[in-house]
Amino acid sequence: MKNQLSGFKTKKTVSKITAGFFLFLVILVSFNLPLMSETITIIHTNDTHGRFLAYTIKQDGKDKLIGGMEAVSHYLNEIRKSDKNVLVIDKGDVMTGTFATTITYEGVIGGVMMEFLNRLDYDLWNFGNHEFDKGIENALGLAALAEFPTIQANIINTKDNELLVNKPFHIFEIDNLKVGVIAVMEENFLVEVHKDRVEGLDVLPIVPTLISYMPDLERAADLVVVIVHSGFKDGLRIAQEVPGIDVVLCASEDRRFQEENGVLVQSTVGHQQTLGYLKLDIEEGKIVNYEQKLIWLWADIELSPSPQISSLVDEIEKTIGEECKKVVGVAKTDYMKLDYPKETLNVENELGNWITDVMRWKTNAQIGFHNSGAIRSNILAGSICIQDVFEVSPFNNTLVLFEISGKQLKDILELDVERIRDRLQVSGLTYKYYSHEKKGLGERVDFIEVNGEVVVKDGKILLPGKKYTAVSNDYVVGHAEDKYFGFPAPNSKDTMFPLDQTLVEWLQEYKILNYKNEARIVRIIDSP
Repeated sequence: MKNQLSGFKTKKTVSKITAGFFLFLVILVSFNLPLMSETITIIHTNDTHGRFLAYTIKQDGKDKLIGGMEAVSHYLNEIRKSDKNVLVIDKGDVMTGTFATTITYEGVIGGVMMEFLNRLDYDLWNFGNHEFDKGIENALGLAALAEFPTIQANIINTKDNELLVNKPFHIFEIDNLKVGVIAVMEENFLVEVHKDRVEGLDVLPIVPTLISYMPDLERAADLVVVIVHSGFKDGLRIAQEVPGIDVVLCASEDRRFQEENGVLVQSTVGHQQTLGYLKLDIEEGKIVNYEQKLIWLWADIELSPSPQISSLVDEIEKTIGEECKKVVGVAKTDYMKLDYPKETLNVENELGNWITDVMRWKTNAQIGFHNSGAIRSNILAGSICIQDVFEVSPFNNTLVLFEISGKQLKDILELDVERIRDRLQVSGLTYKYYSHEKKGLGERVDFIEVNGEVVVKDGKILLPGKKYTAVSNDYVVGHAEDKYFGFPAPNSKDTMFPLDQTLVEWLQEYKILNYKNEARIVRIIDSP
């Protein structure tokens, strides 16, 4: 018995030694093993604006075919073949731009755009401001059609202060990695949409909203990605002011990339011209290496799209029909839109001159205004069809008449120069102004002439009480006080004339589009 006990004790002692030695080996080996690592690829898009067919752009003076859902399908398929763990994200603004976004599909206007994303196997999206161009219910209808999560963290209902959608972020589990994605809307959201389309909504400040969710995100995820439907400047601000974020994807179209405060910030070119590509090597929840680029969606190569995409493209083309391809005029040269002009010498735009002239032609107003941001597409030299006109002005705007005085005209133009972004195109008047660097607000507009009559000279208003009839689109008039004029448009009356149809009428009558800049908007270069 003693020997047995002794033997048992010896065995137990040996077991302890063996276990201890094994633990030592495990610890020793663990120091020499590589850390747990994963690689993920994030593909992101934004500002599709109804593009489902390839279209022509100018590059190096040559016509090139780009975009279209078949091109998107082709390039996504190629990426998924070469990369593992691919996340595909849309950052908003699938709506407004082509006839495809006017079609009712599955009970939702523009719903076909979500069906395209479904068939392309997108993983997540968030609203852009143009998702609300057909109203709140239609925007929610788009989200309901999505076979992937819709996230949004800072749009609330004013009635109950609850989120418009109850999912501010989503967590993806990819092998051994958890990726948290949260989305926020631009803070000027409410003035970027017709007032009546977003009545009952409010938008919370971006940075405090993100900070409030970070504790939950950091507990749930190894990697935190922010989608911001706003400009690159807001992306940098998020990177600087919100701790714990790894990546910020901006829905701006300036194709920029910057590593800011250890955070990767990237934007693309929208309108289906590029895919944003960000390949991340991650160890212990940290990005240790990355590859970033834009993949251009050239469509003048042999494409191999998925059959379900090609069939939907064909279906929508047949639905739209031949009427939209009817030729209504001819352009003598290329007419290029402005991309939200900043303070440059080239605010005036030939398309803007044409549109504002047509507004006055239709209504007999003395002055015409049209915001540059509402000119959404180019018209290239050659035949102009109805679809081309619609894509230039896709918002179903109507023409609104109102009345302004000479003093109010100067106030409008002063505010226009101050605003910098989304400057007003004009008809029936010319004006000259100084830059921000030369003079302050209220002193910049030096000269205004309305149909040959001088209203302002050397900065002094000569005809402050003179009344003029003016015309603009219903969006500008709706946001006259908070964005464009600084006061409500006096005595406004909606004519209910659709702007796009009015442009078609003009082309059908005059046939030829042959416009040049006419020095309607001139920045004064020399010092006074």
